[in-house]
Amino acid sequence: MRYFEEYCEVHLESGVPPYTWVFKSDEKIRIRFGVSLDKDPDCGQIFYESNDGYGHHDFCRIKAHTDGLVENGFKMFSVTLPPLKEGGYRYKLGYRGIDGQEHVSQLSRVVYVCDDAPRSITEIRSKFLGFINHQPLYGPHPQVPITPGPEDWQRRLFYSLIIDRFAQGSACDRRGLGMVPYDPSSPYGSHGGTLQGVIEQLEYLSALGVRALIISPVYTNEPSGYHGYHPIHLLMVAPRLGTLRTLQDLVNKAHEVGIGIILDVVVNHLADSIDWEEYGGPPGGEFKYVRGDETAVMPLPVEAQNTVLFHSPAYTDMINQRLFGFLEDWRTETTYVRELLIQHLKYWLAVTNVDGFRYDSARHVGLDFWEPCVAEISRYATYLGKQQFLQIAEHAGSSHGELTAYNRANFSGFLDYPTHYTLKHSLGNGDWLEGFADYFCGFLIPDQTYTNGWRQNLMFLDNQDTTRILHEFLSRHEQRDMAQSCLHFALACLILGPQRPIIYAGTEQEFSGALGMHQREDTGEWIGHDCHVREDMFHNPACVWKFGPINQKVFEPYNQNHETFKIISQLARIRAQTFLLQIGNRTVFSSEEHGLRSVIIHDAQGSPPLIAIMNLGLTELTKSKLAIPQGYGRIRGVDIQVATIGSTLQWVNGHIHAQLPPFAFILGQILTATSKPHLN
Repeated sequence: MRYFEEYCEVHLESGVPPYTWVFKSDEKIRIRFGVSLDKDPDCGQIFYESNDGYGHHDFCRIKAHTDGLVENGFKMFSVTLPPLKEGGYRYKLGYRGIDGQEHVSQLSRVVYVCDDAPRSITEIRSKFLGFINHQPLYGPHPQVPITPGPEDWQRRLFYSLIIDRFAQGSACDRRGLGMVPYDPSSPYGSHGGTLQGVIEQLEYLSALGVRALIISPVYTNEPSGYHGYHPIHLLMVAPRLGTLRTLQDLVNKAHEVGIGIILDVVVNHLADSIDWEEYGGPPGGEFKYVRGDETAVMPLPVEAQNTVLFHSPAYTDMINQRLFGFLEDWRTETTYVRELLIQHLKYWLAVTNVDGFRYDSARHVGLDFWEPCVAEISRYATYLGKQQFLQIAEHAGSSHGELTAYNRANFSGFLDYPTHYTLKHSLGNGDWLEGFADYFCGFLIPDQTYTNGWRQNLMFLDNQDTTRILHEFLSRHEQRDMAQSCLHFALACLILGPQRPIIYAGTEQEFSGALGMHQREDTGEWIGHDCHVREDMFHNPACVWKFGPINQKVFEPYNQNHETFKIISQLARIRAQTFLLQIGNRTVFSSEEHGLRSVIIHDAQGSPPLIAIMNLGLTELTKSKLAIPQGYGRIRGVDIQVATIGSTLQWVNGHIHAQLPPFAFILGQILTATSKPHLN
């Protein structure tokens, strides 16, 4: 029994809230509680709000029946909530005194109704599926039709987003339906983005040229996890984001418009759930819910409800420490935990038909987990018919050596933080973008060898954990149009570059937030924050924090009629249509001190070559009579594929004439006697 205010509640009985907080629609939700006899209760009451997730809310109170029992000076009551097909309740305990006065607790609880969410791994029926790579394979049969998935990942523009911040669906109202409080004014609250919202913006993403979409984790999170990375239920779509059916619908509709879906998953940690001995808990730790934490719930699936499965704060190394000092670190070195987490990954693949996983916090998990995990997921995906299922590691190491130390895991690729850091460090005062040009030319290929090749890594200019690239340029140039020119140059080098390109939601709308530091009022401690790089794509002027509005938009939300959106769309189309960008050799044939660089992209098969001409600096350049190297047959012209604002290129008497404003980028196709323009 748990005691608070003038109440007590049954809190450790399976099948009774709040110990059980996820129910099936055919299960009775029976709440048992007591009121102190000192308060002279006449009858117990439950005050609740129900939400079916589709706009129907019900506010009500129910009279609780007395059990005719008195326990430890408390009169006991019980009540059964009305049936709900799906959605959830937020309820408070209450009573009416013999004087007729009504009383209600300050503490609220949540209960969810979801037929799709297993509460135990045993509910995921795993069967022998046959032999793959001469090894027996076990796993669930798919619950949805499985499609093969993309095979041309190298040609695709990737795009990552945080669901809660990307788009609010018009067809449903899921605000407040979850543990994460809905508070559009707070940078740490839920702002109401949903899976349905993502579905409704698929045409927008398709127009941008996106063909691979990485969505943030969909797990049910504890109250601080608006972003999805603090899971408390590994097998349930967060009700505030949508349902499993909505996630399935997103995957299907994305496939219809040619977009592959990569699901972000978390195998390093669980939400902050345990009182460890080091922080006042008992030896071996105990779950906060059991010890009476009013905001805590028991983690799910039920197989996770054992503190021995997690590393205590005594572990301080990179792999076994509690991430950020508070997230519960799985003992992934154990067979039990490894099988539990792999089974949960198979579940998400079987019920969604996603095309890949992004593994969060990969460097905080050891190779003793990754080697069998990646191999097993690959075998399972192969069985399902997904031969090119992506497994991308988010390893934030600053050197290529740190990433290649994980080669044995055989990830499909890494998020390339080392190359990203190299570009950021090359900015200097912003008047010379040679680092980006070097990247485009392939000069940043590391000495270290990646198992699947450096080109298979995902390269980015910014993401949800870094300062926006446009902020970097705006902080170096007083004039916005000059910063915009730098942005377009960087985007051209990225999207047409040698690796798989990925952009972060909002880059195409010229978001320019930055990481920062702030001082806690209670302790005076200086801590980092990412509030201004987690902007909302939709209108939300209410979100104002210590340093001003979070959302400072330049354009109307989802605007497609401006130069940055248009150039990304052009670049993505060129990448998709031009295999030479992925396999060709990049040769610099002209590099001049004042900033002109000319590059030819060619192969040994005689494909029509491409030519890129760049201005790396602030000085406007005019180049006459630039000759293309011999060896490509009789050249009859250059067909321009993309040119940044103000750039021009002409073919005059067998030579190139180019007008290049600061930070200009032009890509053209060389037309030979036998070639035809084929990109436009």
